[in-house]
Amino acid sequence: MGVITINGKEIQFSGEPTILEVATENHIDISTLCFLEECSDIGTCGVCVVEIQGKDQLFKACVAKAEDGMIVETKTPKVEEEIKSRLSAILDKHNFKCGPCKRKENCELLKLIIKHRARASKPFIVKDPQEYIDDRSKSIVIDRSKCVMCGRCVEACKNKTNTESIKFQTKDNKDIIAPEKFKCFDDTKCLLCGQCVIACPVDALYEKSHLDRVKEALEDPKKHVIVAMAPSIRTSMGEMFKMGYGVDVTGKLYTALRILGFDKVFDINFGADLTIVEEATELVDRIKNNGKFPMFTSCCSSWVRLVENYYPELLDNLSSTKSPQQIFGTASKTYYPKIEGLDPKDVFTVTIMPCTAKKYEADREGMENYGIRNIDAVLTTRELAKMIKDSKIDFKNLEDGKVDEAMGLYTGAGAIFGVTGGVMEATLRTAKDLLEGKSLPDVDYEDVRGFKGIKEATVEMAGKEYNVAVINGAANLFEFINSGKINEKQYHFIEVMACPGGCIDGGGQPHVPSMDRFNFLIKDLRSSVLYTQDRELPRRKAHKNAAILKMYESYMGKPGEGLAHDILHFKYKK
Repeated sequence: MGVITINGKEIQFSGEPTILEVATENHIDISTLCFLEECSDIGTCGVCVVEIQGKDQLFKACVAKAEDGMIVETKTPKVEEEIKSRLSAILDKHNFKCGPCKRKENCELLKLIIKHRARASKPFIVKDPQEYIDDRSKSIVIDRSKCVMCGRCVEACKNKTNTESIKFQTKDNKDIIAPEKFKCFDDTKCLLCGQCVIACPVDALYEKSHLDRVKEALEDPKKHVIVAMAPSIRTSMGEMFKMGYGVDVTGKLYTALRILGFDKVFDINFGADLTIVEEATELVDRIKNNGKFPMFTSCCSSWVRLVENYYPELLDNLSSTKSPQQIFGTASKTYYPKIEGLDPKDVFTVTIMPCTAKKYEADREGMENYGIRNIDAVLTTRELAKMIKDSKIDFKNLEDGKVDEAMGLYTGAGAIFGVTGGVMEATLRTAKDLLEGKSLPDVDYEDVRGFKGIKEATVEMAGKEYNVAVINGAANLFEFINSGKINEKQYHFIEVMACPGGCIDGGGQPHVPSMDRFNFLIKDLRSSVLYTQDRELPRRKAHKNAAILKMYESYMGKPGEGLAHDILHFKYKK
């Protein structure tokens, strides 16, 4: 235990926290740019300087440890002068055109510039923006004219995925961030998860936009444009309109999407329920026929890329069931046109996803049926928010709308797909009923919930015990595999989500200021929306979804067989 004094306030601390951590926990403001919760404190930007009594030089608060008896000042003229100098140096290399910038509302650099009244000493003039932009990837774009070299993307990739797919590299005698050997992200072992994008404090990293695709389709009278949002979108969209964290805006989103002109407003939760029915059927089949174990989930497209690139020997262990996005897209181009009397070629399917990797998945080779793509365009949470704002829609004050039921009805099982452990829990609810041949009342699997990196449980179904595991975050998957556990213990079913927390903290979600990530349990607040829906919905098992049952009865046949197996499953390869 020690005592540190910051700006005249005595504060007790324990352990070995940094000055920044002590200050932030006690609501004392210290400007920072490179600091990011859950990543290493790297001290790159030099903005978080403080003055320590008895020391001549200034210290970076994000790396300097608090010491007993230390007296710290954060707002002296010397500190302010150094911060301005550091910000000026950053601006000298930053394309400081905020008007058209996508991040102007939540740019962490702009807030610091305004706060400290900093200016560039030699303004950075960009003659040809394309010279600095790398947009070869289907998922992620780099704009190096905006990059401030804070290193947050590098640290996020290293700590959260363990792939180190984006690094500091030297080109033409300049340090830049780039993928391995300056390749396109898609041609490396990058997971395309977008955790680097979420970490970026400015607009140097962002998603490959599909906005033009969507706008063109909406303006084409020949196109029947449908849209569906993923479970986690409703947990976070409110943040884009200053409604706070953990606010359920499902109804407002339905209304906004109708105002934007979509012909039908559906829900990816329907696709999640459909995925569960197919995946649970597949799990039961492996159990009954001594299939290949463990069976891994395949709904996370970043995790699928991880398997393809790092552990191809596990490809046969992947569930062949398509992800909720792709399985919804398949139904939208087969079942839906049939019941609506439409030509499948006229249907244009848009999904709203929390993930940059879903753009790659939608465009990847083979994701089509009968020569028609499953998905035509994918928008992130951020892109949809831009559409809503550009259309001058007063989102915060919208009335709650309703979903179109044909492919919009969903159960509590579909809702929890957006949080780590949700896929496991939802699948077990259906698998247990299928194995035991009856509808069981107990549907909560508390052991697979929460944000622990690796969760394990043993579940009982039809009188036998089955070992399951839930891996939360790509870095933890590498740890799990490298530990040898998978060879030492007979696992039957394993869920993997590449992003920490699952889709609620995906790479396409709203940017959260670094200090908010430090002060608030963002993942807990977002996940609470999904678990609340699960508790309150009348049906909590995917195979009890009336719209799903109708689809099987009138079109698909039996789950896992015939037409359903032919069009709702996909074989991944190295």
